[in-house]
Amino acid sequence: MADHNQTGNGNQLDKNEVVPFFKSSVSQIKFEFWYLVALLVLSCLLLVIIQLKSDYLGIGHQDKATIFALIGGFLGGWVYDTKWFYRVTARGKSDQYDYPWHSHKFYWRVLTPFLAALVAFSTYLLASMDVFPIVINNSDSAKVSFAVCFLLGYFSDLVLSRLAKWAETFIPKDSRNDH
Repeated sequence: MADHNQTGNGNQLDKNEVVPFFKSSVSQIKFEFWYLVALLVLSCLLLVIIQLKSDYLGIGHQDKATIFALIGGFLGGWVYDTKWFYRVTARGKSDQYDYPWHSHKFYWRVLTPFLAALVAFSTYLLASMDVFPIVINNSDSAKVSFAVCFLLGYFSDLVLSRLAKWAETFIPKDSRNDH
């Protein structure tokens, strides 16, 4: 008996199918909308709490800059994710496919802010330790760490491709595969 989530292309969702725990594209879209709203509200609340209560919470300046860097990367990924969500739902179509909603990209959309935060934060740490030929003035500032990581988070796909290219310059190639 064939699985209804399989198409002729193997284990891929058909263009009209949704992720297993949603009954329709509409319910998935509504969930993702409220998910994005909740992430924004929680992130902003965390920023405000840390900014206003860092002394009370025992958070030092360096820790505050680190937390702001993580949240900055997260919100950069959130903006990228939300822009994509808005583009697809507002126009009701995609430039790449002939159906309006990409239900099969659910996990990508849910994880994007978290992945962007990790990419942005680790790249920021490498840059602030002078591993890259990049100069970040006032890298210990919470505002600077937030702003730089926001940009790195927003462009995390680009950052990853540039990091891969950079890594290829010092990671030796396997000579067994060179012909």
